[in-house]
Amino acid sequence: MKASLMQDFQLFLEQYRESWNGLDAAAMSNYASKQLKVRWANPETVVADWGTENAEQGWKQAYERYRGRNPKWRFEDVLVEINEQQEGVAVFWVTFEVDGNPSDAKLLFVEAFRKEKGEWKKIREYVENKFSRTSSG
Repeated sequence: MKASLMQDFQLFLEQYRESWNGLDAAAMSNYASKQLKVRWANPETVVADWGTENAEQGWKQAYERYRGRNPKWRFEDVLVEINEQQEGVAVFWVTFEVDGNPSDAKLLFVEAFRKEKGEWKKIREYVENKFSRTSSG
């Protein structure tokens, strides 16, 4: 069972990341559970916590900010696994480019998903930033 769940999660993760680069805030918001808990550690050492509604607004603002500038997020997995609670967990680096120019920023994401009514939904997200693109990892 765990192997088939893992395969299902890996296929989902690929689709999720394609959507991330698809610039569709509504599609990205659809991946969020109503119980989503998010924590971002900002570069200024300020920690921000929010839920589904704020996450939806965050996608809208990010995509609007980069509209027409050909943004592209790239993902480098550290860990993709199914935990004991049957949740899909992904730990990965994210780098970003806009107008074909890579940003120096590199962020570390930890995201957890669970099946809700047969669909993977993000239930937790933690983001640590800001690392230099040249740092190891």
